[in-house]
Amino acid sequence: MKYCINNPFRLLAALVFLAFLPFLAGCSDMMGTDSDDVAFEGDHKLDNSNDSIYSVMGVVAKLQKVADPCLLMGELRGDLMTTDNAYAVTDLQDINNLSISDGNAYVDKRPFYDIINNCNYILARMDTSITDGQTKVMMPEYAQTKTLRAWVYWQLAMMYGKVNYFTRPLLSVEDVDSAFTVMDLDALSQTLIDDLTPIADARPLDYGTVDGWSSSQFFLPAHMVLGDLYLYRNDYEQAARNYYSVIYNRGLTVTSGYANYWNNTTRTDLNRGHLAAYRNEVVSRIIFDSQLKSNHSQLLKLTYSKEPSLLPTVGFMENMNSRTHFHSSGSSISRYFDGDLRGHIVYGNGTEEADAFGSASVDGASPRTLITKFYNNLSGSNTDLLVNRPLTSLALVRPSTVYLRYAEALNRLGKHTFAFAVLKYGLKRATLSDTLRVDSNEVKDLPAYMDFTDSRFDANVGTAARGQGLGIQFDRAYYVIPDDVDSTEFVEKRILDELAAENCFEGNRFFDLLCVSRHRDNHPAYMASRVSQKFTDPQVVYKRLLNQCEWFAK
Repeated sequence: MKYCINNPFRLLAALVFLAFLPFLAGCSDMMGTDSDDVAFEGDHKLDNSNDSIYSVMGVVAKLQKVADPCLLMGELRGDLMTTDNAYAVTDLQDINNLSISDGNAYVDKRPFYDIINNCNYILARMDTSITDGQTKVMMPEYAQTKTLRAWVYWQLAMMYGKVNYFTRPLLSVEDVDSAFTVMDLDALSQTLIDDLTPIADARPLDYGTVDGWSSSQFFLPAHMVLGDLYLYRNDYEQAARNYYSVIYNRGLTVTSGYANYWNNTTRTDLNRGHLAAYRNEVVSRIIFDSQLKSNHSQLLKLTYSKEPSLLPTVGFMENMNSRTHFHSSGSSISRYFDGDLRGHIVYGNGTEEADAFGSASVDGASPRTLITKFYNNLSGSNTDLLVNRPLTSLALVRPSTVYLRYAEALNRLGKHTFAFAVLKYGLKRATLSDTLRVDSNEVKDLPAYMDFTDSRFDANVGTAARGQGLGIQFDRAYYVIPDDVDSTEFVEKRILDELAAENCFEGNRFFDLLCVSRHRDNHPAYMASRVSQKFTDPQVVYKRLLNQCEWFAK
């Protein structure tokens, strides 16, 4: 399908950036973005390992400047986050209302094209022919640079519905006029697939610990980006293959260690593992310098404040609070409670605690319901002042993200019970061999991308168990696929619920809704219906959002 392109937008002369190569002094300042070092054409060929390492780390550092815009555009155009118009600036309100002008501060194209041009310069100058034995020593950095460039292009396309696509570095004003091709999402997705496929199996980068973080998490798996591109294109088998590659090669699991569940039937004792999932259970993240004076995300200030700009939607909270929690005392369900505990928790005595959202009093203000996901993942101790506790990372990809999008693809391939098992049981040998859990017809002659018999997956549990109780696996009445429904759409709706519970407020919702809507014959009506429900005049908003031009910045 085609998105609206009224007049192809041009790169302004101000966007003819010279390629920055931040040659940094050491690991402690690798995340700084203030380097003034500029590399001009002909000055430097990237022909040694140090150059390639510092070049790709320079790109990673620049991702800090697009982190908040990507997250806000990903969430405010969805159905989980809204604005408090008493405190939110006009630009945030406009994103929430899907009335986004090119002058909106959160949709500035310049830092995105800056990163893209940096990547173009690196790719043009990197000598990938250098070998050590049979190994092309710079190929991993080359492949990651292409992957990061593809991700940035895709994020920008998600904002505007189109991009100016160019692959050679722009080093002068004269380079601009004929440098790029305007591409919509459909054309761009195929172009990026063609670009990433040849390098997708390059060795993942890992430079050890940098500024207290595992540097392997600074980088994106090419197969994850490919999976998303194929999922957008409704190419479900290729999407599943690529997601599985990430799951298998990285040994990703979804375990009960990151679950919230009651330890007793009086709801006085809670296992609070999920609280740490956003910070610790991560495949890829954007990280910020640990120094307080450095650039950091503004998500804490926007969400956890006595004057909050961003709030959880009422519909999302009501949905989470109405879900059934299945308490287990061993091999059966012992009690049923209300509430998915990945939202907020209510103890038996009425005391409340927040996970992704909940009631909080900030700086002496009266308690109100806030987004608490970012507050719960700050650096430092709860006894420290908020101003001394920066938010030093934003998750891009987590294991549950990969599994749930994998389930989305499998469901559309007709593997309904297999996909549902991702949510209810966890994919492992014991699940696939149980015909009460997975239809035997769906596991006959399994392709390689559906093989979960390896012992590395034995600890998997259903994603829903991490908020709806470990007893969900024993349920035979409530959390099941009914006989009298369209199984594809039923399971898909449950997957969307799980994507919300596991990944809310992380910047994924616009993409998740777009993909699911595109899977259906009535696109974009499904997406318009979901998002319009957060407004006081849903029918008016719904009719406007049937025009796909309304989804993107003008």
